[in-house]
Amino acid sequence: MSETEIDLASWDRRTHYEMYRASELPHFSLTASLTVTRLLGAARDRKLSLFNAMLFCVMQAANAIPEFRTRFRGQTVVMHDIIHPSFTVPIEGERFAFCHAGYHEDWLTFDATCRAAIETASKQATLDSETEGEDQWIYLSCLPWLDFTSMTHPLQDKDDCIPRIAWGKIVEEEGRARVSVNLQAHHAIMDGLHAARFFEELQKNIDAF
Repeated sequence: MSETEIDLASWDRRTHYEMYRASELPHFSLTASLTVTRLLGAARDRKLSLFNAMLFCVMQAANAIPEFRTRFRGQTVVMHDIIHPSFTVPIEGERFAFCHAGYHEDWLTFDATCRAAIETASKQATLDSETEGEDQWIYLSCLPWLDFTSMTHPLQDKDDCIPRIAWGKIVEEEGRARVSVNLQAHHAIMDGLHAARFFEELQKNIDAF
């Protein structure tokens, strides 16, 4: 795990960081509808995992934006060189388990890594977290049963600064496919501008997959 400590004294975001670190409700949540027609078509034509393909596009976007790789621990702020997906997978009894996979810029390597991680995680019988004390993750969920318009995620406390990203049911209408994508983030490390950049980058990745 490679990271760089940010010098708070010279950080141009310091005043924003200090204001929202002092807030009791410092998180914000945004949901946007994205077009996934080409991604859905590619997954069907090539018999790919649509979940893995969407996850790949999401992680490409998150790693491309520095604020999504920024974390704070007490009064120390760091930026990771790379962040990885931690997501949910279904298990018996209509429950879910946590799954962790390494992010790779190469699609085939990423897909293979995810398939292996999902196969292992799906055999779990309880909900256990193996990431306690680690923050090089993005937490992700997929709700393929619901076309939602907003979402909030559970948090450890007000200093929980790991972004949450979720997407819902893919809706096909008149030759177009769309999906709702939600982002929940800590305002001390990012603003609406960075969220908008994420959605823009994600749409670009989806179109280019």
